[in-house]
Amino acid sequence: MGTLTRIRRAAAVAGVTALAAGVGVAVSAAPAQASWYAATTGGSGVTIRDCYHPPQSPSTNCTFVAFVPANTPVRIVCQRSGQNIGGDPVWNYIVWEGGPGRPEGLASDYYIYTGYANWIPGVDHC
Repeated sequence: MGTLTRIRRAAAVAGVTALAAGVGVAVSAAPAQASWYAATTGGSGVTIRDCYHPPQSPSTNCTFVAFVPANTPVRIVCQRSGQNIGGDPVWNYIVWEGGPGRPEGLASDYYIYTGYANWIPGVDHC
């Protein structure tokens, strides 16, 4: 094999390697999908509760964090089962972006308008 052929092969290998590395960077640089779901509190508002300190099943016994007024936009991050409120056992981990100190925690799905009866398709389980 001549010197020119070796140089061409080396250049081709280097080009393929650089291309593969570039594709890897492009793929890893893609933005992550938002995993939250936009919802609105119902007509009576909703209480955000801390059921993690100490860890316990979501219920009205969990520590009070904040009260979100009626018809307020919130973000649902994930859902889990808890105390059945009004026939709905689902509790949503919500973030109230506009609230003082940006409160977050668990709130009964019964008091939040999501467009779904209980579980929201595509929303993670906590």
